[in-house]
Amino acid sequence: MSAPTLDDIDDAMEMQSIPVGYRDTPQDEEEYEETFSDDDDEIDELGMIAPSSSQPKQKDTALKRNSYSYLTCVTFVGLAAIIIMVELLRGKDGSSSLNARTKAMSDDLSTSSGGITAGDNLIIEFTVANLRTNSQNCTHIGKMLQCIPQHNNATNKFRIQLHESWAPIGVKRFQALTEANFWDDVRIFRVVPAFVSQFGISSYPDVQKYYDSLGNLKDDKVIGTNKRGTLTFATSGPNTRTTQVFINTADNKFLDKQGFSPIGEVLPAGDGYGGMDVVDEIYNKYGGEPDQGMIKEKGKDYLEEMYPLLSYFVTAEFV
Repeated sequence: MSAPTLDDIDDAMEMQSIPVGYRDTPQDEEEYEETFSDDDDEIDELGMIAPSSSQPKQKDTALKRNSYSYLTCVTFVGLAAIIIMVELLRGKDGSSSLNARTKAMSDDLSTSSGGITAGDNLIIEFTVANLRTNSQNCTHIGKMLQCIPQHNNATNKFRIQLHESWAPIGVKRFQALTEANFWDDVRIFRVVPAFVSQFGISSYPDVQKYYDSLGNLKDDKVIGTNKRGTLTFATSGPNTRTTQVFINTADNKFLDKQGFSPIGEVLPAGDGYGGMDVVDEIYNKYGGEPDQGMIKEKGKDYLEEMYPLLSYFVTAEFV
C-alpha cells in the first residue's frame, strides 16, 4: 500500500480530531558548496620584484643575491600564509564554523554509513535541555547537563532502541545521522500532547542543506506499529523521508495504514536514564507554531529569538 497523499493525511487527521502538521515539508535547497580563495596579492607582489640591469656587473651580482634572498623569504611567508588560511577554512584550528561543521558531518556520514553492520549501534542515549518541569534547575558544563531531579528517575536522558527488522533503510539513515552528531542542538519543534513530538531539522542551515541534497529515502515496509513510544520518520508522500522523525506520544496505529514505518522505540527507564516520562516533559506550549521553512533558512538565530523555550538535544550518543 502506497504512503498517503497530503489529502489522505488531512482526511485521516480530521477523523482523529488532531491538527495536521506532523508531516515533513521537503523543499528544494541549493546544493552546499565550500569555496576556497587564492592569495593573488602575494603572487602580484612576487611578480614586481626583479634586479635592475642598469647597475655595474659587480653590484648587479650582489643585487641579484639580495633579490633572490628576498624572493625566497617572501615565497616562504606566502606559502605559510596560504597553509594557515586553508587550515582555518578546514576548521583544524578547533573553530566551530558552519563550513567546518558541515564538512565534518558530511565526512562522518560518508564514512559511517558504509561501516555500519547488522546489530551495531542500535541503542542511542539522548540528553535533553529545556524540559518543562526542571529546565530552571539545569546547568550546562561543556556538553554535559547537570540537573536537580524533579520527575521519575531524576534525569534528562532517555534511550531509543532501533529495530533493523522493522525498517532497515530508515535505521541505517538514523545511525548515520547519529554518528555525524546531526542531533546536537536540534530542537523538538512540534509537540502536540497525546500525539507526537517531532524533530529533525538542523539548527545550522548549511548542515541541513547538505543533508537535503542527499535526496530522499526509499520507503520501508510497515512492519512495526505506531504505538506510544515508537520512533518514526516523517513523510509527505511515497519515498520522501529525509531527516525528520517523530516520537509517538499516544497510540497512533491509524498511521500504519498511511505508510509510516516505525524504526525504533523509547526504552523503559533504567539506571541513570528515563523513559517516556522524559519525553512527556518536552516543552509543548508552542504546539506546531515554529515554521519549518524558517528553521531551515535561519536555523538557531530564528529559534532562539522566536521560540527560546523549545526543548533541544544536547547530545545523542550510542551506548
